[in-house]
Amino acid sequence: MAGTLELLAYDFFRILRAPHKEKLILKGASSNPRQISIPTARDRIVLRALYECLAEVYPAAKLLLPQVAIEDLKAALASGIYTEYAKIDLKRFYPSIPHTLIDAAIRKKIRKSELKQLIASAITTPTVPESQGRKDTPNPTIGVPQGLAVSNLLAEIALQDIDLAFKSRPDIWYKRYVDDILILTSKGQSEAVANELITELKNMGLQPHEFGPESKSKFALLTEPFSFLGYQVEGGQIIIRRESILRFESSIAKIFTAYRHKVATARSPKDMERARAYCEWKVNLRITGCFFGGKRRGWASYFSQITSTAQLRSVDHTIRNLITRFSLDGKVKTKSLIKTFYELRRGRAGNHNYIPNLDDHSISEKRALLALWIGDDAYQLSAEKVERRFEIKVTKAVRELEEDIAQTS
Repeated sequence: MAGTLELLAYDFFRILRAPHKEKLILKGASSNPRQISIPTARDRIVLRALYECLAEVYPAAKLLLPQVAIEDLKAALASGIYTEYAKIDLKRFYPSIPHTLIDAAIRKKIRKSELKQLIASAITTPTVPESQGRKDTPNPTIGVPQGLAVSNLLAEIALQDIDLAFKSRPDIWYKRYVDDILILTSKGQSEAVANELITELKNMGLQPHEFGPESKSKFALLTEPFSFLGYQVEGGQIIIRRESILRFESSIAKIFTAYRHKVATARSPKDMERARAYCEWKVNLRITGCFFGGKRRGWASYFSQITSTAQLRSVDHTIRNLITRFSLDGKVKTKSLIKTFYELRRGRAGNHNYIPNLDDHSISEKRALLALWIGDDAYQLSAEKVERRFEIKVTKAVRELEEDIAQTS
């Protein structure tokens, strides 16, 4: 792989010169929007290859699933060793990472100047509005652009040393997930350990929130509720934050509202039936999530580490009420979050019938599903066109699933 890395650097380190296109994602009225960098199609190929190479050189830097972090947290809480916690939040994490921090971490394992120049190009290429272009836009001297294939990996590489230092301490439990840090300690230790970490982070050029009444950083006894990665730790249970439940219920309600509009504008009984079938499929996709691109997707999958199912039963009840409100009793057959939860406990995609695996649909299944979007025209398309349009439609639907968990921290 080292040879591939050198070849990649030698052939492509000059490619990353077109500016990244800017996309802004709103985070609420009180927060600045998040800037996402969208590279050109050519640069995406290079950046993906760079990611694969760096992931082999730095395997421990690959970002694990949030569920893995929560599973570790469950074990730590169950051990009974810890009595206090400290949470530390990093301000503007990706935009604040010093390039010198990345450079220092990379130099420990990478010697080739061509490869280091390729990495430097990835993080110094400016991100600009589509209408602006690169002219007169200076290269950034700090921060990792969000949205690149290598963004997460470079950030993790930059912080590997400090993570290892605190993880290896026998008297604490430590977990950092991107910009959220959680520490569990014995009695009377949380404030001191957290302040030590905050000092180290500042020395690295990062911007941790200081402790204070309105701060995102805090320390307290484990008997006090706290949240981590969208989960809530409360009363000895790991449950779902109320805000996440409300967002999910709202997304379900929007599907039923869209159905009502489709029915109101339907031109024939066939259009009405297609609207009903599409509503049923989309609600069930929201409930169960799916397997797509070799990964588990969806809200239920993200929150599969909860220790109480009471909230899932409540959301199932809300969905039944929505069915009644939109006069769909007996007309749609919806699935259950409770059954989805237990199905997810059973293992991998091949073991499920209840949760759809969109990766293994046959052409006829894809054609039938595509007909929910475009009608009977789907049955006239060639197999190649069915494959292509199915990929486009399902990718968009799966992206909507991710919106339910986009603001979990």
